[in-house]
Amino acid sequence: MSSLPTAPDLAGRAALGMLASALLCYGAAAAGLMGWPLVVLFAAFLGCGLLSLAALRDGRVAIVVSIVAVLVVISLGSPGDDWDPRSIWLFHAKRIYLEGTLSAQLDDYAPWSHNDYPVLVPLLMASAAKLVGQWNELFPKAIAPLLLLPALLLIGSSLRSRQWLALFVLGLLLMGGEMLVNGYLDVAVAVYAVAALATAMRLREARGAPREVDLLAFALVIAVLSLLKNEGVVVAGVVVGFVLFEALVRERRLYWKVSLAFVVALLPLLAWMFAVSSAGVGNDLATTDMKAQAWARLSEQGGSALILKRLLVPEWVLLPLLVMAVMWRRSVRQPTVVVAILAALAYGVVLYLVYLGTPHDLNWHLRTSVSRTLMPVMLLLVYALVVLMDRRTAQNRSRSVA
Repeated sequence: MSSLPTAPDLAGRAALGMLASALLCYGAAAAGLMGWPLVVLFAAFLGCGLLSLAALRDGRVAIVVSIVAVLVVISLGSPGDDWDPRSIWLFHAKRIYLEGTLSAQLDDYAPWSHNDYPVLVPLLMASAAKLVGQWNELFPKAIAPLLLLPALLLIGSSLRSRQWLALFVLGLLLMGGEMLVNGYLDVAVAVYAVAALATAMRLREARGAPREVDLLAFALVIAVLSLLKNEGVVVAGVVVGFVLFEALVRERRLYWKVSLAFVVALLPLLAWMFAVSSAGVGNDLATTDMKAQAWARLSEQGGSALILKRLLVPEWVLLPLLVMAVMWRRSVRQPTVVVAILAALAYGVVLYLVYLGTPHDLNWHLRTSVSRTLMPVMLLLVYALVVLMDRRTAQNRSRSVA
């Protein structure tokens, strides 16, 4: 009986299977295999998700699976009538489905749909439509919440107590709101950013050589995160950069395997960026003089202050920072907490610079996007607080037993 896999093992296998099969779908489509091989790989993606049901005896897995199942059901019962889901992700997915090619959007038709965006999620949406045999905008839209499952399973395995995982999920629900079910991918970027931190710190805290399965989990998370949206690679770089920086400062050690796995994981995105560049598809930010725009806004009265005000609108998000400041002695002893805070603050600075140089009307851009783009910052801070309290609870239990 001791050789049987434990619930956490099964949950980990389910998470890795979902991530690997999603990327294999992408690889098959990139190779031009848009027929039955794609459907088989997508069915494997769903089958790996069902494997997590075998691990429900673990309370952490039960929390994650239950929440994702509810979100998927709600998503299936609601239309995708918001701008990003309808005009970007589902639109690209429908083009892939009808034209039978991963590069459908590289003709730059309808440039307002951001044709330079990565197409992993639209491909999975198109694969869902192929599986049911026809296009509709409900079943494909449910891919967005379903894609949260592997990342949340990996995050759950990084916490010892299910009560603190429940608090993290509650924070996710409060911040995500309707974006969890209406097809937006900003929630997925935030969740995968936390999963990237959790898997990277697992490698960072390993004694001796890291396990191959942990390196694989980290690389798969980074690959998927970078292929979600353009900002995915930015937040991935920020998180991994501070993981390596903290290890170098604290231990005087460079984790080159983490760096190598990170670079390898970015290869699918680099291939996509090369295809976008070769097709002459532009980006609304890259094709403008952001530096000149930023200087102009810095000289304008209230321009910079307006950005800061909007970025600090959800004041309740400062609560994790306040709690960790009060418990600063414990906080600085936890590498994960330190990295999460530094990464959150650094990505906040990146957002400030992007809004400072945006070619769009500043008020409009802030009003329509800041609640979404700020999610990685907020969720990283929540995770930092949860990890701090989780470790404190584990230490108190160990002392009680002793």
